[in-house]
Amino acid sequence: MFGQAPYFFIALCFGAAIFGIFRALTPRDLEAEAAAGRLPGGVESAKEAVLAHALRPLYTIFVPLVRPLVLAGYRERINRRFVSAGMSGLMSTDEFIAYKVAMAFFFETLFAIVLGWVIIGVFLPIPLHLLLIGLGSMFPDFWLSGLVSARQAAIRRNLPYVMDLLTLSVEAGLDFIAGVGKVCEKAKSGPLVDELSFTLREIQVGASRQQALRNLATRVDMPELRSFAALLIQADILGASIGPVLRAQSDLIRTQRFQAAERAGAYAATKLLFPLILFIMPAVFIVIFGPIVLNFVYGDAVIGG
Repeated sequence: MFGQAPYFFIALCFGAAIFGIFRALTPRDLEAEAAAGRLPGGVESAKEAVLAHALRPLYTIFVPLVRPLVLAGYRERINRRFVSAGMSGLMSTDEFIAYKVAMAFFFETLFAIVLGWVIIGVFLPIPLHLLLIGLGSMFPDFWLSGLVSARQAAIRRNLPYVMDLLTLSVEAGLDFIAGVGKVCEKAKSGPLVDELSFTLREIQVGASRQQALRNLATRVDMPELRSFAALLIQADILGASIGPVLRAQSDLIRTQRFQAAERAGAYAATKLLFPLILFIMPAVFIVIFGPIVLNFVYGDAVIGG
């Protein structure tokens, strides 16, 4: 029975892989799945979370085991990350922790047992087992951070254009609420437009403009949106005109993007030093000094051939 254990693990991993592929390729109504989300970005997040959806029947097995864990601070932080990624309502904190446990088992089974024991035929030391379990448990955190970063990058790209539209609408005579509605109507759909639409719905159901702007800054969790919300709240408190504030903020955001592009260009030269020194320079030295060294060691007969 023990001799058949490797084949059992191979069959288990192969069956899990086939099930995951079948689940990922099965057509699903993403609109219906995202309808349960309370915050914007549900459909896009459902498409990005295809791996988590495919593995849901597997990691939900561990949900009863992780539900008693309190971890109040960690759960609150994960909830904020879900909101920033536009995934609120698509995955609970219990499911996320269960996903971490499932990925820890997956890394341990795939690399330590299947790759190490079955294929290579060696038993990995205990520290490597612990390392694989740690990497597997950290994979969902990296995945969620990647979703948040990608959504924030999309918002940062669209922010100047949306700010210009909002500025033009306000300077044309519309108030802030009507201007936001016009932007949501005319601008291309995206994470920023979804967030503004949700902010507009909050105001329409009774939230104050200041509170809705604070909620917007909290959801997106970006310095640009926090500055944008703070300026509009200050202008609302002081009774100042919003048009010049929006114009100045749009110019500031464009300046910041230009400075960020300059910094990225400056860092590119630094990032090229490592591959240049490690890969390119040795090849250049071999091509230039190789014949000289061979001529010095073996004489003209080798070079002349």
